[in-house]
Amino acid sequence: MRNLFQNKDPFRCGASERGKYKNSGLADGSFRLRLAERSLKKSPLERGFRGVLFMLIIVLLSSPATRAQSLEDYLIQAGENNPVLKAEFTKYLASLEQVPQVAALPDPDLSFGYFISPIETRVGPQQSRIGLTQMFPWFGTLSAKGDVAAEQAKSQFEVFEEARNRLFFQVKQQWYKLYFLYHSISILEENIEILQTFENLSLQRYETAQVSQVDVLRVQIEKEDLQVQLELLKDQLITSEVMFNEFLNRDKNLPVKIADTLAISPIPIDEAALSQRILSRNPRLSQLDYQAVSAQRSIDAAKKSGMPQFGLGFDYIFTGERTDLNPPGNGDDAFVVKLGVKIPLWRSKYKAQEKQAKLNYRSIQDRQLAVENSLTTDLEKALRDLRDAERRDKLYKDIQIRRTRQAIDILLEEYTSSSTAFEELLRLQQKLLRFQLAQKQAVVDQNIAVAYLQYLSGTDNTTPEQMNVKN
Repeated sequence: MRNLFQNKDPFRCGASERGKYKNSGLADGSFRLRLAERSLKKSPLERGFRGVLFMLIIVLLSSPATRAQSLEDYLIQAGENNPVLKAEFTKYLASLEQVPQVAALPDPDLSFGYFISPIETRVGPQQSRIGLTQMFPWFGTLSAKGDVAAEQAKSQFEVFEEARNRLFFQVKQQWYKLYFLYHSISILEENIEILQTFENLSLQRYETAQVSQVDVLRVQIEKEDLQVQLELLKDQLITSEVMFNEFLNRDKNLPVKIADTLAISPIPIDEAALSQRILSRNPRLSQLDYQAVSAQRSIDAAKKSGMPQFGLGFDYIFTGERTDLNPPGNGDDAFVVKLGVKIPLWRSKYKAQEKQAKLNYRSIQDRQLAVENSLTTDLEKALRDLRDAERRDKLYKDIQIRRTRQAIDILLEEYTSSSTAFEELLRLQQKLLRFQLAQKQAVVDQNIAVAYLQYLSGTDNTTPEQMNVKN
């Protein structure tokens, strides 16, 4: 299994690792100066080769394959590659093909007849006939059915849009969780190093008989407990990366780029405007709106389906020549024009169709009300979670973490010079760890709440024109 935690980028590793880089001299100006002096002593050929190699490295690092990806890049990849989203879009394209099917005239009826016993007429025996008939529905019937199918296609596009917005929220949510896991690992590693410092300090005091061995055992127990938690977080990070890559439909072992800091996303509009925006832009409601229009068109189509249909056609009769006489028009073929009407006498079928369409419309209206109520509740829950996350972030970042660190510094100074209770020092360090993790969780929860509000309000909505769909 690949090791995801051997990251030697000083801008992506924890504070301890950054300290190692800084102590090694990689960030020191005098170190770079010594490198420059050494390069001046190289031969021109060697310096030229190194220059070409350096330029090649720069080109490779600036290529798209190696450039750090942002959350927006991942959203684009998910929108282009996710198979579930592709399936929904294909269903929408398939629904568009329903429109020309229902709006087209029925196929004409072509018939052919052969007279086994020819019918004798004045101009000769009729031998065979061929006929063609085209039926025409009542005026506006085909356009009404086309409108029904068109509104259903629009409804299907909203299904795709809902799936797209939900996918974008899931990608954001999983990315924020990866951010929490990544930085939680860094926080635990820093706390383990601090506990190692405590252990060294307690050992020194134990060797000089200033404290009992209990202090050493306590810090060792706490350190081993954190080590187990650290390994669990690493396993969770690997699993979460696999889930994230699944959304993008790419290799599960590909690493995910995580930001060093996570900005707190504000809500640009007030609650009333946000509620109105959700009711006007949420794809679930838009889908039902199109279904309601389709149901209304279905009522009109059902009424027109119960109207008479007209048929227009012709028959062409092949006539043989008479051999006994030669009358005028001998052997001329006959041409017959036909006009027919299909009368819908059995009205129960058409009445049932109309009643069915009306009941479907009432059902959609009830579903619209249910979805509106559900979205209103979801909005209140998301705003509650957002406000709670803001309060927790402010509490931990501005108050609890700062005060706990002050208390630890005071106790640590007292412990080095007196026999202050070591247990209290460890307890405060545990509390500091919980506060640090809780502050990161608060930032993540706030961003997830904002992402969910964006999902509800259709921030990422698109149109068939933007998707380059040709009707």
